[in-house]
Amino acid sequence: MDVPVSWLKSLVNYSADTRRFIEDITMTGTKVESVKTFGMDLNNIVTGKILSVEKHNNSDHLLVCGVDVGGRVIQIVTGAGNIYAGAVIPVALNGAVISGGRKINAGKLRGVISEGMMCSIEELGYSRQEYPEAPENGIYIFNEEAAAAYPPGYDAREALALADEAIEFEITSNRPDCYSVLGIAREAAAAYNLPFKLTEVAVREEAEGDIHSMISVSIENPELCPRYIARVVTDVKIGLSPLWMRRRLIAAGLRPINNIVDITNYVMLEYGQPMHAFDIDNIAGRHIIVRNARENETFTTLDGVTRRLDSSMLVIADPQKAVAIAGVMGGENSMVTEDASAILFESANFNGTNVRLTSKKLGLRTDASSKYEKGLDPNLAYDAVNRAVSLVEELGCGKVVKGMDDCYPYPVEKWTVSYSPKRVNALLGANISSDDMRGYLSRVDVRAWRADEDDMVWFAEIPTFRPDIMCEADIAEEVARLYGYERIAPTIASGSPSIGKKTRKQRMEDLLKELMIAEGYDEAMTYSYEGPKVFDKLKMDHNDKLRNALRIINPLGEDYSIMRTTTVNSMLNSLSTNYSRRNKSVRLYEMAKVYWPYAAGELPEEMDTLTLGAYGEMDFYALKGVIERIMVMLGASAEYESKKDLGYMHPGRTAEIITGGTAAGLLGEVHPDITANYEINERVYYAVLFLKPLFEQAVLDRVYKPLPKFPGIQRDIAMKVRDETPVSGIEAAIREKAGAILESVELFDVYKGSQIESGYKSVAYSINFRCDEHTLTDGEVSEVMKQILANLESKVGAQLRDR
Repeated sequence: MDVPVSWLKSLVNYSADTRRFIEDITMTGTKVESVKTFGMDLNNIVTGKILSVEKHNNSDHLLVCGVDVGGRVIQIVTGAGNIYAGAVIPVALNGAVISGGRKINAGKLRGVISEGMMCSIEELGYSRQEYPEAPENGIYIFNEEAAAAYPPGYDAREALALADEAIEFEITSNRPDCYSVLGIAREAAAAYNLPFKLTEVAVREEAEGDIHSMISVSIENPELCPRYIARVVTDVKIGLSPLWMRRRLIAAGLRPINNIVDITNYVMLEYGQPMHAFDIDNIAGRHIIVRNARENETFTTLDGVTRRLDSSMLVIADPQKAVAIAGVMGGENSMVTEDASAILFESANFNGTNVRLTSKKLGLRTDASSKYEKGLDPNLAYDAVNRAVSLVEELGCGKVVKGMDDCYPYPVEKWTVSYSPKRVNALLGANISSDDMRGYLSRVDVRAWRADEDDMVWFAEIPTFRPDIMCEADIAEEVARLYGYERIAPTIASGSPSIGKKTRKQRMEDLLKELMIAEGYDEAMTYSYEGPKVFDKLKMDHNDKLRNALRIINPLGEDYSIMRTTTVNSMLNSLSTNYSRRNKSVRLYEMAKVYWPYAAGELPEEMDTLTLGAYGEMDFYALKGVIERIMVMLGASAEYESKKDLGYMHPGRTAEIITGGTAAGLLGEVHPDITANYEINERVYYAVLFLKPLFEQAVLDRVYKPLPKFPGIQRDIAMKVRDETPVSGIEAAIREKAGAILESVELFDVYKGSQIESGYKSVAYSINFRCDEHTLTDGEVSEVMKQILANLESKVGAQLRDR
């Protein structure tokens, strides 16, 4: 929101310079973003009146002029063809600085002294877009009114309204009232405790007829349009706006167009109320209908683009067609042209959320929509439309028809908030009297009164333009910012200190990260969103449940349009990047989430995962070893089952990880076809652990035993089993019958060769026994070994090898 300083000072007569004002207004909660200056680089440029014009003796195209610059006459040589004796022009004197920092010095032109330069509007840093009355080629000449108001020698910057500053404010979304010059002026008046000079609005209504004979308004959806006001102006004269209005619009960042359009823009800046003007002759039946658009209804906006609407959007229509998209932009079919004889001024209030959604769906954001979406005060529409038609009368560009059609089904009234001065002081840590609080609140048009004689409860009546004041805390904020935050003494926070600690889940995550670093893995961080094409890249089955991804409503692009359901693509992309940069051996891990959708309309399940990826110095068993170390660290146990139905994993080198009977992840080698898709010419190994079931099974408590007092006994056995028999099943059969004296079971050899028949393998285990209470005998261990061997034969079909 850009506010010209000259406009602001016309409403609040504060004496502070701009720098001091910025500091003061910021301390009251209205943040300043930047300051723009206009015409400040121009220097020593005055108004001058041409007294004489003579031809140059040594040139056919130059003229020698005598120019009164206030108390003295100087000679200027110029080649401009549009000047004449009596014209009042801007003159750059000797030593002046014009646009671009160019310095003007006295000198000779074809032997004749020239003591300055007559200026075009371009040489002053502006164009005909801002000053359309300026000649296309030639010196700027003041009109008769300006020439009479600014005698020779007057500062030309002021005469042309060039010198000004515009302060850019950063307005929070809960203060829609500050999206206007009046709102900022009200804040400035409150900050300095000065009167707020609101422009008095008086409408003469000199046109013949009555509003109800010229236009009627009906609202079909009052929830999306709480208020709609129409006023009519006849005998319209489209033309140039006065200089003061154009300069204020330019300083505020808007381009002047014509007097009618400029009036609507001016009122939008002044009051914060967007307005629109229609050619009333283009309104069929002279009847305005505020309705929802029809599904797939097409409409051409003022920018010449035909847009397709849906039924959630609100339009301004007549009985035959839509004439505007409510709160966003008008239509070509009702625009005001130079031939318009009567116009309708619209001042309405629209639902901010609906305007925002409409603007986003259409990809059309305007000054009007940006204000409406903040949530404007419906009562603002009345003052704004009257201000607009009063400007029509002031500028002489039309006559106002008597009355207005004001459709306001459910008027918004002021509301009351109760507060306790004692609680406000306690909240602020201050000692402000209740009467002083009332004084501070009155500065922002909040009327406060005592509810009881004990001074315990007060009431505050909140104006409708302040939707941010809804409770006692808001009252305290208003008091604090006007009392002055710097006046509140700092105090040490009080309360009972507590000792914070990490949750069990956080501690286990830290343990996992420490282990990954110890195993030589580097941490990767990737996006949680990706594109649906990755499923094809990973050659997933079309019926794979992982394809059922949650779509993002407003994605950055198609490649970032869904929330990931697997981390395979993210990890492979990271490995591919490293491979392309010639890193020979890479180990990466990432702790991240995957998102598994529930039923339609519900939030997804966010599953925490630990993902491992590696190539180079890595194989299946090394990766499995890392998984085993994770299990040992968490006090959990894991079983592994062959997994052959994943298109992106090698069918013979992939296993599902199971803990506590629940699937907790998988590990294995990525399918060569997939690694080729990611341009990795190496074997790639991938593992993922779902942390929720893993953490549920984890046991972090550790029980330490003293060193054993009695010796142990070790027995080694070698047995023949079928190739498909997992070692986990063999170990489970051993542990099942070993009893309490079992200390450890360790696999030390796996053999396949000529001495073992086809389809079988030889596995050898070292089994250690120890008793905490006495020295074991061979007989005790032999009895246990018999039970173990019998169980191995019955459970896994093991055959003991004697050699």
